[in-house]
Amino acid sequence: MSNCYVAATLVIFSACNAFSNEQISANFVREANPMVLTQIVKLSVDGKMVGKISHGGNKELELKAGKHKFETKVGLSLGVPNVTGFNGAKKFSAVYDLRDSEHFFKIVFKPALMGGRHEIIEVDKKEFLEMGKRKKKEPVD
Repeated sequence: MSNCYVAATLVIFSACNAFSNEQISANFVREANPMVLTQIVKLSVDGKMVGKISHGGNKELELKAGKHKFETKVGLSLGVPNVTGFNGAKKFSAVYDLRDSEHFFKIVFKPALMGGRHEIIEVDKKEFLEMGKRKKKEPVD
């Protein structure tokens, strides 16, 4: 009987371990906002900075499936005091459970009375692609 428990435990462990090794794509786009024109957002995953994103910029990351902590912060910059955060913006962090092969996120500045923050919001692929189109300028006749 104990052999059955050992075998069942190994099967469950193997299934969980196989899932954790699956690679997924996490795509980020930042909307342009003149209120925080001078701010460049530093993007971190699980406590490690993975890049900087400026207005209308984007970033694609390959991560293992599972839970990840995403964080945005801004170093010293010019801004509107008490709206953008004096000389910067507040840090934002959230945990996302990434299970699908692709995930799409937008980074949006949310102003607040004592300092705003750049929030990471999961969106569908259609909205993500639309945001990418917005940053391109249309030709003017």
